[in-house]
Amino acid sequence: MTNTRIGNFPLLLKGVLFSLIVTFSGASAGQENVEANELATPQFEQVNINNANAETIAKVLDGIGMSRASAIVSFREEFGEFTSLEDIQMVTGVGEITLQNNEAKISFE
Repeated sequence: MTNTRIGNFPLLLKGVLFSLIVTFSGASAGQENVEANELATPQFEQVNINNANAETIAKVLDGIGMSRASAIVSFREEFGEFTSLEDIQMVTGVGEITLQNNEAKISFE
């Protein structure tokens, strides 16, 4: 007599494998759509650090919230326009890594 637990194992295994195949093939199809959408739209905005308001700076720059963005605007108003990333780093709480991560998003003109 065949043990039903063992007898059903190949069928169970087929079901699991089928589920995995369907799941991963669906994920890769979705991934292709995401990649196509990323190519169609810009991956990031740029912000002119010398004329943007705090809300815009906080929205565009990663790792910069409203508090830090307000500090950037206040610093600019007190000391004048920024000309380099090093200038922005003089704002309390804005570090080198944050600026490096946002370098392509910051313009000065």
